[in-house]
Amino acid sequence: MKNNWNIKDILLLTYFKNFKLSQIFKIIDEFENINSFFESDFFNNLFSNITKQQIKDYEEQVNNQFELAEKNNTKVISYFDDNYPELLKNTSSPPIILYIRGNYHKNLTNISVVGTRKPTYYGKISTENFVESFVKNNIAIVSGLAYGIDTISHLSAIKYNGITYAILPSSIDTISPANSKKNAEKIIDNGGALISEYKFGTQANLASFPQRNRIIAGISIATVVVECGLKSGALITAKISNSESREVFAVPGNINSEKSKGTNKLIKDNLAIIATSPEDVLNELGLLIYQNNDQKFDILDDIDENKIYQVLNSEPIHIDSILELTDLDLATISSKLLFLEMKGLIKQLPGKLYIKV
Repeated sequence: MKNNWNIKDILLLTYFKNFKLSQIFKIIDEFENINSFFESDFFNNLFSNITKQQIKDYEEQVNNQFELAEKNNTKVISYFDDNYPELLKNTSSPPIILYIRGNYHKNLTNISVVGTRKPTYYGKISTENFVESFVKNNIAIVSGLAYGIDTISHLSAIKYNGITYAILPSSIDTISPANSKKNAEKIIDNGGALISEYKFGTQANLASFPQRNRIIAGISIATVVVECGLKSGALITAKISNSESREVFAVPGNINSEKSKGTNKLIKDNLAIIATSPEDVLNELGLLIYQNNDQKFDILDDIDENKIYQVLNSEPIHIDSILELTDLDLATISSKLLFLEMKGLIKQLPGKLYIKV
């Protein structure tokens, strides 16, 4: 801990509304402890009207925060603690206090995976593929627990027994909606963590989402934007990553899809490296340890399977369309689709839709 400043004293400073984050760091650097700060002319001039009772009220609120932390199995750490994330520490605006529920693994490298709240099937499959490969290469997955790409990232990491961290725009005890709260518990149960800079009892608001995004970017060695529109919050995360000299990758998409216009623009404007596979990301970062050697065939030995496989792509196609595009009967198509799915080459989606994987 810095000098004689303990965690409760540092948290206490955040209750004084006049202080910006940069000022709190300066106070901790210049004063030996909180008592010397309270006795200083600087404090008396800035807070001439504050009473001892008001300070005592703040102290009670601090104590209440730690009681809530214990109740919620949450650690409260400061920027000066040894277990504070190192990459986040080396950013332009690191949170001075973090609330962490679960386990943060300092030995793992983090990559953030973000995108739209309403992904296409292409975005969903791409996210699953990227996360699977990252997890197999001992990468922890960071995202924001929102609907869409965020949730798919977290759940895919869990599916492949990886570690994932959810960075919250609210306090740890006010996660909403219910489905996000349920997924948060899955993250904890699988060895990951929920991370927030917000005091217990703080609801998410419009300003807290971009604030949250700076932590997503800052705690990660790189950010991968899978699919997003031109007004997506994922672009804020990408912008912050660039400003912090972290690598940004974007998965290219259909030029006619609104969900890919943001990612395609990042690539076009040289604000992101094109990522056509997870190996593109891992090779660029020098992190490739394991490569998925599962064979994906352009030509299959079975003639009927090959006919069906060739008409499938990254966009869902209905079984009736497959029937029209091949000279095969429905019974043959149904059986061959099952074989292709068992081989891991395609995936069936709701509504008799099929897609290459």
